[in-house]
Amino acid sequence: MIVSKTPLRMSFVGGGSDLPVFYREELGAVLSTSIDKYMYICVNRKFDGGIRVNYSKTEEVDSPCQIEHPLVREALALTDISGG
Repeated sequence: MIVSKTPLRMSFVGGGSDLPVFYREELGAVLSTSIDKYMYICVNRKFDGGIRVNYSKTEEVDSPCQIEHPLVREALALTDISGG
């Protein structure tokens, strides 16, 4: 099992200026900080080979491409995790 505790980030200004579509055309700056609130991620192997994702809703799928949550779907694709 892998458990990750990540501090949440709060952006005050320039929230979109760190994206390539913006900074390739304009100058950008971002002012942000982390706060004393955290997001926890737990990764555990499932016995049936499927994928279960819990956030404000629960998804149970057979492959990462079926996951509706875009950040989770792309994170699994980036790490080449195909299930279980």
